[in-house]
Amino acid sequence: MSYIPQLFLTYPTIPIAFAFGVILIYVIYLHYRLRMLTRGNGAASLESTIHTALAHAKEIHEENKLIREHAISLDKRVSHALRNAQTIRYKAFETNGSNQSFSVALVNELGSGVVITSLHARDRLTTFAKPIEKYTSSYELTEEEQNVLEDARNAHTM
Repeated sequence: MSYIPQLFLTYPTIPIAFAFGVILIYVIYLHYRLRMLTRGNGAASLESTIHTALAHAKEIHEENKLIREHAISLDKRVSHALRNAQTIRYKAFETNGSNQSFSVALVNELGSGVVITSLHARDRLTTFAKPIEKYTSSYELTEEEQNVLEDARNAHTM
């Protein structure tokens, strides 16, 4: 037989003492960890810490609920706001020397608003406003007005 098994057979308390030492070190380690967890007044401080953490978690949940409701409210309001105004300048008449005429689309995300067109001629300036509902108008739109309205629609989808 080898030396170690013969030693354990001769002195059976050696493996028991070794196991006891390992268990004792582990118990001391666990005691230290428990002490670190319950710093202060013992188990009562741990309980109060848990209650405080739960109270804070409930407060955070309530604040998140309020923030979510506010975000939904803002989303509804922003969808009605005029955004991404688009402008096209063009030469309306051949006799006019430059791109003085323009069309502007002022619509919200829902497609409601107005298209304003200003036609510049040598002797006069004419302005038109056409109401828009769901990106369409009950009035006939010129090609430029349709283009500026389409640009506004595309800007809202980005």
